[in-house]
Amino acid sequence: MTSGYRVHLLHTDDAPRAYGLIQVAAPCFSADDWGEVVASADRWTLVSLKDPAGYVRGLAAYRIGTHPIARRLMDVPIFVAASVIDDVAIADVLFTSLRRRSAGCDFMRLWGQFPSDFAEMEDEDKFCRWDHGLMVRVDQKPSPALL
Repeated sequence: MTSGYRVHLLHTDDAPRAYGLIQVAAPCFSADDWGEVVASADRWTLVSLKDPAGYVRGLAAYRIGTHPIARRLMDVPIFVAASVIDDVAIADVLFTSLRRRSAGCDFMRLWGQFPSDFAEMEDEDKFCRWDHGLMVRVDQKPSPALL
């Protein structure tokens, strides 16, 4: 069923629908906070996954920066996959897209807990910490098993 899923940069027309996914995942993340994320395209990259019918089923927000331990880090505080029947495949397609986008990074971090607000996403102290989320080493070259 994954053949029809498409991951693209979030179009501003889709931002209100994408916020519907955030409300399901983190009801405390306000519409104003989401508006700040969308308005911060110079610092945050937003990608959405749409199903064949054009509905937004997945969403991620990330930034790439220099971390004191991880070096080049893709930081992903928002990662949402939503579907009653295909959430695992949606998460897989979205994660795979992020892995491709992380080329040139040493690690990708998926936050373990949804940010409480936009200020937490922007907090440089939180960015520099090592102790939250799932740190995934980004392979710089293909695994021999895949050759």
